[in-house]
Amino acid sequence: MDKKDLVKKEILDFHEKIENWFKGNTPDKEALLSAMLKDFHPYFRMKGSRGNELDYEGLVNWLPDAFGRFSEMEIKVFEINIQLSGQHALAEYVEKQNADGEINTRKASAVFLLHSDNSISWYHLLEEWI
Repeated sequence: MDKKDLVKKEILDFHEKIENWFKGNTPDKEALLSAMLKDFHPYFRMKGSRGNELDYEGLVNWLPDAFGRFSEMEIKVFEINIQLSGQHALAEYVEKQNADGEINTRKASAVFLLHSDNSISWYHLLEEWI
């Protein structure tokens, strides 16, 4: 699998996991939490569409409060575009969420670190409302 495919797979896999997290749809909450966080760099930073900023520790502390928040959650990711530069990837994509009938759409830009063992880490995420 090439680096662009790895990044695309990570984006799609993460959104599937976070959708299940928001729905509370898992037989093992701790395993899902661990699976979601394992690919985030310890220096991860995020600026959300509401202007909120989170670092890795903030993400770790926020996720438990979000578990099971929406009984009906659907997340679609599309228009994924990826650029590679040495040890980094810049991915832009559109994310559409339907959370208990409330629909919102946002554009995201994410920077990933590309590691020599073919693993990747989320490093920075910026989301904007569309």
